[in-house]
Amino acid sequence: MKRYFRYGSLLSAILFIALFTSETRAQMLQSDIAVPYKSITPGVESTIERTRIRVLVHISQARSDLHRKDWAQARRESEEAVRLMYSIRDDLSTATAKNLIRIARKHLEYEPSQQVLSDDFPPIFTSLNEVSVYLPTDKALLHVGRAERYLQSDNKKQADWELTQADKSLIVIEVELPLLRSQQYVTKAQGYLDAKNAKKADEALQIAERRAMALTAAMNSPLFLAKQNLWLAFRNYSTARGVETKTHLERARSYLGMTASGASTLEKEEADKLAHEIADLEKKLPDEGKATESALKMAFEKCEALAERSAAYLSADLSKAETTLGGESNLIEAKLHMAYAETYQVTTGEPDKAVKELDMAHYFLQKALASSLAGPADRKIMVDIDRLLLDLKATPEKHGTDVQERYDMAVEQLNDLIQEM
Repeated sequence: MKRYFRYGSLLSAILFIALFTSETRAQMLQSDIAVPYKSITPGVESTIERTRIRVLVHISQARSDLHRKDWAQARRESEEAVRLMYSIRDDLSTATAKNLIRIARKHLEYEPSQQVLSDDFPPIFTSLNEVSVYLPTDKALLHVGRAERYLQSDNKKQADWELTQADKSLIVIEVELPLLRSQQYVTKAQGYLDAKNAKKADEALQIAERRAMALTAAMNSPLFLAKQNLWLAFRNYSTARGVETKTHLERARSYLGMTASGASTLEKEEADKLAHEIADLEKKLPDEGKATESALKMAFEKCEALAERSAAYLSADLSKAETTLGGESNLIEAKLHMAYAETYQVTTGEPDKAVKELDMAHYFLQKALASSLAGPADRKIMVDIDRLLLDLKATPEKHGTDVQERYDMAVEQLNDLIQEM
């Protein structure tokens, strides 16, 4: 039987997260690791934290109102919680670029292609380049570049699709995924409120609280800090700042070591593997060239895939150590191996490794298809994804635009399934 949530529980949870954050930062200081740039700057992180606490206050108040059968006030509090969660996304560093992309998409509905090209695209490119100092924007730039080429031949439909992909690639996973899950459960709670089902509404709001609480843990995770350092290592190498590349690689390896030491078996194995790959990469740094640049990009992309998997598990509230790889977790694992396959096929040109990863993605998709959690519509999407995987596996040596688009489509469909299930 679930106990009613009390303000003391909220305070305890907040104190726990604060202690967790302090402990993580203390570990970093003891390890003599300088805190790098993050996709969330200190000012933004502070704003997110203050807003997150206000979200928790409104959710807890909604639950209190619910237990007093004050349905109208509970709905007002839940609506305010959702509004504040939207405001967190509006404060992120990616918000300017995302909004400019959305404006361009609107203009495509009624402006000539050439006008959209001349008016909307320059500020989009400028905004993306500005945030690329500390945030990966390479995929967004790739999609915007493709949209630009499509518009030059007046293909608005395809340009719009590419801009949509650019928008989606700018999601700050460690913030927006837990937020999305929290919003989904607040929305569910509102439906139960309308039906005067207090028990179900309370359960949904309690889950929303846990998702909101996950924000701080994700933002300060060593795995996400490793990802940021690998991005900076790759970016600095490609701009001829080799000394900084070495420093960022060392930091990334240290953060991955911290991830492996405190992680579940599932996470530890991949973090260990990547740390060893980075150690080998550090030895190759003096040999400048495209091969080293590709290896740096591969390390970043693999760490990014691991960070996305970690965020997916955290927001789903699943234990990585105890999961039986059922239901949603199979989709999360399929997405990880698909991301690895994309890296091996598109970035480093290693078809044999790409095939192995595609086989693993196929294996987990088949397990997800067999899950009782998958409905007919979900299964149809999974079958479509599997067809894409088999197409990619048939020509693993190819790495052109059409290959990248197939990976983008498969990952987009997987993301939608993971968020819905």
